[in-house]
Amino acid sequence: MAFWASVFILLVSIVLVGLYRLGALRQRRAREPPLDKGPIPWLGHGRDFSKDPSNFLKRMQERHGDIFTVQIAGRYITYVTDPFSFDAILKEKRSKLDFDEFASEMVFRVFGFLKWEGQQKIMHNTSSKHLMGTGLVGLTQAMMDSLKILLESDVTMSPGAQEWKQAGLFQYCYNIVFRAGYLVLFGNVSTNDKAGHAQELLQTQKVFEEFRKFDILFPQAFYSVLTSKEKQEVRRLKRFFWDLLSAQKILEKDNVSGWILSIQQQLADLGMPELGLSQFNFVLLWAAQGNTGVVAFWTLLFLMKNPKALKAVREEAERVLRRMGQEVRPAGVPINVDYSMLQQTPVLDSVMEETLRLVVAPVLSRVVMEDMILKMHDGREYALRQGDLVSIVPYLFLNMDPEIYPDPSTFKYDRFLNPDGSRKVAFYKQGRRVKSPILAWGAGTSICPGRFFALNEMKMFVFLMITQYDIELVDQEVKIPSMNVKRWGTGAMQPIHDVQFQYRIHF
Repeated sequence: MAFWASVFILLVSIVLVGLYRLGALRQRRAREPPLDKGPIPWLGHGRDFSKDPSNFLKRMQERHGDIFTVQIAGRYITYVTDPFSFDAILKEKRSKLDFDEFASEMVFRVFGFLKWEGQQKIMHNTSSKHLMGTGLVGLTQAMMDSLKILLESDVTMSPGAQEWKQAGLFQYCYNIVFRAGYLVLFGNVSTNDKAGHAQELLQTQKVFEEFRKFDILFPQAFYSVLTSKEKQEVRRLKRFFWDLLSAQKILEKDNVSGWILSIQQQLADLGMPELGLSQFNFVLLWAAQGNTGVVAFWTLLFLMKNPKALKAVREEAERVLRRMGQEVRPAGVPINVDYSMLQQTPVLDSVMEETLRLVVAPVLSRVVMEDMILKMHDGREYALRQGDLVSIVPYLFLNMDPEIYPDPSTFKYDRFLNPDGSRKVAFYKQGRRVKSPILAWGAGTSICPGRFFALNEMKMFVFLMITQYDIELVDQEVKIPSMNVKRWGTGAMQPIHDVQFQYRIHF
C-alpha cells in the first residue's frame, strides 16, 4: 500500500510540475494587472494572437482595461495601452526593464547570431559617428549616387524612354531602395567597363530576390511558427547571406561604408569569429534595409491616390530645386538632391510622418529584470513579475486613437503641419499633450540608431520619383490594399497584394 501511495504522490508531483511549467498554475498576485491565461495551457492565447494581433489586443483592452497580462506561447506579457503611461516603460532604467535581453533573443531566433560582449557599446559609438552629423551627410550623398545609377539603368534598359513603363509599385520601390542602400552600406566591385557594371547590377538584383525570400518568411521565424520546409529554406538563405556578407568578401569590395567597416574591425578586435561577423552583417542589412522600401511604397501610393497631396509635395520639391539653382529640366536631365535640400521640405516631412503613422506597427517590449512596481500616469501602481515581458503597441493605442488623430485611418498629407507651414509636434488627448505622438522608430534604449539615414533614403527616393518622372496608378480607382496582419510587430506593414503603376521620364 505504501508503494502505491508513493507512486501516486510521484505522479501527482510530475503533473503539478508539468502544469507549473506550462503556466497553468500561475495566479494573479496582489497589485498585479488583470491576468488572462487563455484556454490552453502554455499556448494560452497564442492561436488568437497569431491570427490577428490587432483585434486580439483590442478585445483584451475592452475586457480588462488599459493594462493586462496575457499568456502567449508560454510567455506572460503585460500590455500597457494608455499612451500617457508609455514613458514610464520606455524611460525606466535597464536594470529593471531591459530591451537588449528581448532583442538578443529575437536576433538569435531569427538570424542565429549570439550577442557578443561589448557589441552594444561599439554599435552606439559607431552609429553616433557614421549615422549622424558629417557621417550622415556622406552616406546621404552616397545614397543619391546609388539611386541615380539604379533609376537611370532601369530607364535606359527600357525601349523608348518617353513611353510609359508599367510595374508593381511595391516590387519597384522595394527593389530600388533596397539595392541602392545595399550598395551604399556594403560596397561594390569597381569596374570601368559597361559589362562589369551591368554584372554588378545583376548581382544586386539577385541579392534583392534572395532577401525577399527571407523577408517573406521573417514573421514566421520571428514568432517561431516555421514549418519544417520553411526552416530548411531559412537555413539556406542564412547561409547565402553569411557567405555574401563575410568579412573577407566585404574587404574585397570598394566604397564600403565607414559604418560597416568600423563595426567589423572593432568586433574582430574583440575576438568575434568570422561566422559571427557574417551573421551580424546580415542582421545589419535587415535592420537597415528591411523597411525603407516598404515605407517608400506606401508613401508613393498615398500620394498617387491623393492628387492634392502629390501636387503639394511636387511643388515644394521644385521650389527647393530652384532655390538651389537646379531647375527641373526637360528630357530627363538628372538632378542632384543633397543633404541640405532634404532639410527644406516640411510638406514632404509631414507626408513621411503620416505614412509612418499609418503603416509602421512595432511592438516595443522590455524584459522585466526584477520584481518591480509600474506607476501609471494617473497614479495607479501595478506589480510586474520578474521574467515577464512588458509591451506597448503604439500603432493601436496611439496612432489609431481618434482623439489624438481625428479620422485616424485616413491619409492626411498635412496632418503634421501647422497653419503657417511649420512642423506640427503638439497633439492632445483629453486636453493633455501627448509627449511622444510618433514612436515608429522606437524610443529610449530601443530607438533606431539609423533612423536619420533611413528617413533620408526614403525622402530622397520620393523626391526623385516625383520630380524626374511622371507617375500614376494604372487604375486610379484601385483600393488601397489591406495590410498583412501576420507581419504585426516586425516593422513596416506590407500589403497583401501589389498595385500596378506606370511611370516615364518627365519631359
